[in-house]
Amino acid sequence: SLSSQQQQSAHDIGRRNETTWSDIDKTRLYGIGSVMYSALTVALHPLTVAKIRRQVATNNNQTTFNSGSFFQNYYRGLSVVVSLAIPARIIYISTLEFTRELIDTNTRQFIFNPPPAMAAYEKQLQSLSPFVTPFSGGIAGGMAAVSSQAIIVPMDVISQKLMVMEDISYRQKGSAM
Repeated sequence: SLSSQQQQSAHDIGRRNETTWSDIDKTRLYGIGSVMYSALTVALHPLTVAKIRRQVATNNNQTTFNSGSFFQNYYRGLSVVVSLAIPARIIYISTLEFTRELIDTNTRQFIFNPPPAMAAYEKQLQSLSPFVTPFSGGIAGGMAAVSSQAIIVPMDVISQKLMVMEDISYRQKGSAM
């Protein structure tokens, strides 16, 4: 078992002055990030609605808005997007940064303090040090993407269904939220 000082030195080996996930104020990150992301989503949502409606339009079925205000027509599905995109973003960022730091630390620990069976290859292992950060970032990015897609995909399906609903159907059934 390694002492805490050995673990800390393994954590710092090969690192420049980097900010780690444990150094970040997560309340501020999620608070400011959620507000900014939501504002961007609100600003761009009308373009998304127009794009989706154009994609499903056919010559016989022109999906136009017959009645209602701009807000009612071009902000369909926004409640679903905002309410589910924020948790998905939090899951994505948390998974990305936590797993990136975990993989990076453990890989550096392995490279710079190899087990006895690998001690003969210590120089070769240490030559892999420049690849640790891209490797850990790639694996963490993949894990984060998969974890957030569990929320994003159903959200997209529901919001796009709301976007393409005909006016009569939308008035009768209303929004999902």
